[in-house]
Amino acid sequence: MLDQLDLFEESIDLEKIPYQFGYEFTDEAGDQHKYSISDWEIMQLYRNCKDNSQANNLLAKEQEFLNKVKQKLEGFIIDKDLHFIVGNFLNYRKLFMIIGLFYPKIV
Repeated sequence: MLDQLDLFEESIDLEKIPYQFGYEFTDEAGDQHKYSISDWEIMQLYRNCKDNSQANNLLAKEQEFLNKVKQKLEGFIIDKDLHFIVGNFLNYRKLFMIIGLFYPKIV
């Protein structure tokens, strides 16, 4: 039998992302919606943009990586066929959040 580490033996500090990303849109019926994104991919995009920032000071760095995240999210609307994978809450069945994005190329 292979040795396996205990899953709960070592604690790992997770980085809390201080921003909430999402989409605001109007559907075909004219109703407005605002969905937050709760997806690891967006959180990793945030980390990558933050780590790759070339700005000199903290404020400029923050503005740069937030703009890059925004550009990427807006790019899915322009360059891709964006679909939301949504979920809701047990106690709030009419409150939805984006739990994933599907963005194939436009053909």
